[in-house]
Amino acid sequence: MKREVICGPGRIEVDLPPHTHEIHPNEPLPALADARAAVRRALDNPLGCPPLRELARGCERVTVAFDDGAVPGFPVVGPDLREQALAVVLEDLSSAGVPISAVTLLCANALHRKWTQAELAELIGQGPARLWPLQRLLCHDAEEPGAVVGIGETARGHEVRISRHVLESDLTIYLNITATPFNGGWKSYVVGLSDLRSIRHHHRPFPGAGGHSVMDPHRSAFPKLLGEMGRILEARLRADGRRLFSVEGVYDNQRPAHLVAVQAGAVEEVHPVTLSVVEKQQVVDVPDGPFDCAILGVPDPDPYSQGRRAHSNPLLALNLALSYGFGAFQRRPAVRSGGALIIVHPMPWRFDDLHHPSYREFCTRVLDVTHDAGEAWDLFADDFANRPDYIHRYRHGFGFHGVHPFFMWTQSSMARRGIGRLIVAGVDDPEVPQRFGLEGFRTVEAAVASVQADLGRDCSMVLPCSGGMPMIARVGKA
Repeated sequence: MKREVICGPGRIEVDLPPHTHEIHPNEPLPALADARAAVRRALDNPLGCPPLRELARGCERVTVAFDDGAVPGFPVVGPDLREQALAVVLEDLSSAGVPISAVTLLCANALHRKWTQAELAELIGQGPARLWPLQRLLCHDAEEPGAVVGIGETARGHEVRISRHVLESDLTIYLNITATPFNGGWKSYVVGLSDLRSIRHHHRPFPGAGGHSVMDPHRSAFPKLLGEMGRILEARLRADGRRLFSVEGVYDNQRPAHLVAVQAGAVEEVHPVTLSVVEKQQVVDVPDGPFDCAILGVPDPDPYSQGRRAHSNPLLALNLALSYGFGAFQRRPAVRSGGALIIVHPMPWRFDDLHHPSYREFCTRVLDVTHDAGEAWDLFADDFANRPDYIHRYRHGFGFHGVHPFFMWTQSSMARRGIGRLIVAGVDDPEVPQRFGLEGFRTVEAAVASVQADLGRDCSMVLPCSGGMPMIARVGKA
């Protein structure tokens, strides 16, 4: 059967076996008629705490943190939620008597690159970006001496470190877009506003990991670890008389996407409600799985190549395919153990050395020595993390932190466990995927024929048809 499949920046027509099973996304949830009015209702009727105007009364210092441009990772209709929410939040702060001079706007970019003033304006609006004093419109700097402070350890011994802006503000408000179940909640604070010493505890390779997808918050260890860290933070702030207030929004699965829900209030009250909307929109039951083979069209760009000048690279494309594509499952993967995965992407050998300064070196120096994520981390991560040139590029050159490609390799390596054959089809040069330990085919048809020769002509195949928007397969029967 003829089908159009995403392949990097465009689409290609491919001829697939007639018995290929297609997974289609859920119908879009109803869009909010007035996003700003929805934000107003959420701030006036928050979950688990008083309205924002009451919380802000008497505050001498407020931080309004917001997601960086890595989310939502897809185009949206109208002004971004961050812009819509910030306008209403500033109204409430003003009515509570908090002067502009007491408010810091902080982009929570963690170890991602910093964002230019023009890019920040696209997130929060031209008004605040143009008029706000530069010393109070900031990108988080995880390497600035003294900017991130240790506040304790979890029962497992995981260090909890957080931006000094949060610790010294009477109120911290976070504006989040929960693009997938991986986003939002405590992750906004203890990842977005932390540093490597803390982030490494949940982003490094775990040899004994159970293999549950981070898109499955009911089974994954990831949100549990973040919750433990978040409660340490909340206890510290409460002891100091300080508060957190979250605003979370959800978009539908259209392209461009429409806002469908906004919640506000206490972190642990808001996020479960947010997740219920995300899962209603994104989780699709696939009772017939797992399958022998999946064919996965992978778009450009990915979450980490957003921005005016940024573009993807082979490692980011691989991470998008495995972590956000194949890894987007609940219960069990869509491909059985020993099965095959065909990634459809041209995978050109191309790097954005401005925004991803350490990626080229990782893909040559590190992968020439080992493909094992744990060994790569042990041998090279400290070097990349502490190199003065990479630290400088992170702090002053709009580059991702030097250690960031290790996270991408770790995530993709965890997702690929159990796959018998990992193939990239539609490639410009088959030698590029081979550098990553993958097979390369110039056409999807050639890749499918090879899999059929290996697994049988009647092997079961599945094609997710998400159109590049987030979709999570709940595979098999409960």
